[in-house]
Amino acid sequence: MAKRTTRKSGALTRQGRRVMPSLRRTAQRARAVAEKAHLTVGEVIAAAFDTSGGELGEVMELVTSPQMTRALGRRIILEG
Repeated sequence: MAKRTTRKSGALTRQGRRVMPSLRRTAQRARAVAEKAHLTVGEVIAAAFDTSGGELGEVMELVTSPQMTRALGRRIILEG
C-alpha cells in the first residue's frame, strides 16, 4: 500500500485508524450522555419507585438492569 497519495493540492500522508471495540465504544457513548444528565443515585432510585408503582422488587430489577447500566454508564449494585 502506498504511504503517500497525491492530490491537486500536493502530497498527503495516509493515516491508518484502528477500530475501537464496540463494547468500549457503547460505554463511552453512554458515559457521555450520563455526564450531561448529572443525576444522583437517589434521584435514579426515586424515579424507579415512581415508574414501578412502589414495588421494591421491581425497583431493584429496574435499577440493576443492564439497560440502566448502559444508560447511566455506571453499574448500580443494591443489597437487600
